[in-house]
Amino acid sequence: MHAALFAALAAALLQVAMAGGDSKVKEIMNTCNKGSSAISQEELKAMLSMKIPSSESGKCFVGCVLEEIGMLKGGGFSSAFAEELAKAKLQEHPEELGEALKLIKKCSDEVAGYDDKCETGPKLLECIKDFASGLGIIEAISA
Repeated sequence: MHAALFAALAAALLQVAMAGGDSKVKEIMNTCNKGSSAISQEELKAMLSMKIPSSESGKCFVGCVLEEIGMLKGGGFSSAFAEELAKAKLQEHPEELGEALKLIKKCSDEVAGYDDKCETGPKLLECIKDFASGLGIIEAISA
């Protein structure tokens, strides 16, 4: 259960945000799936499988979703928001919290200097996917 909770946190950077469970998530997705960030159902399915989008609209969709949930601010990664989220979700699980904070630090360093949500969002997801794989998180998400 703790692995699932940690996986959900790591995936919150997109996976949880796009899981489609509640009306707020659907509202965010509808808001972001317009104009230059409009994507197809196939692109959405690929993203839910942790595939990083290559199209400009897919990249901007990711950036928009992450911005709407608070993970990006001013086009850059809000590591402070991510840390607050991790601490709130994992306060009872110090080991998972430690891993989440490592993930946040690593990815914060990886995307430092990016200030365009269409670039930062996909780069952040790429970092999460790569680093989380080493921690066994992606396998937990996919299970």
